[in-house]
Amino acid sequence: MDPFHALVLLNAVFACAAWSLAKPSWAAAIALITTSILWLFFNHPIEGKVLYSIDYETGLTESDFVSAAGLLLAGVTVIRCRRVGS
Repeated sequence: MDPFHALVLLNAVFACAAWSLAKPSWAAAIALITTSILWLFFNHPIEGKVLYSIDYETGLTESDFVSAAGLLLAGVTVIRCRRVGS
């Protein structure tokens, strides 16, 4: 994957996050979960520094926090959707 496609996916994560914040819905949460998980697998061209190394090929990088933030925001969106539905 080249950096262009990685940046497109990163923009998709940000767009889904904005959608989840602006108008929380189940669709927004699912889209954010999907793009956040995909980001973990396709962020290699723009990963950044390795913060914690598991072995010489695997570790936690700066860009992995984008996925963590996306999944956390998706969880908040699900909670907000459940409160509105109750």
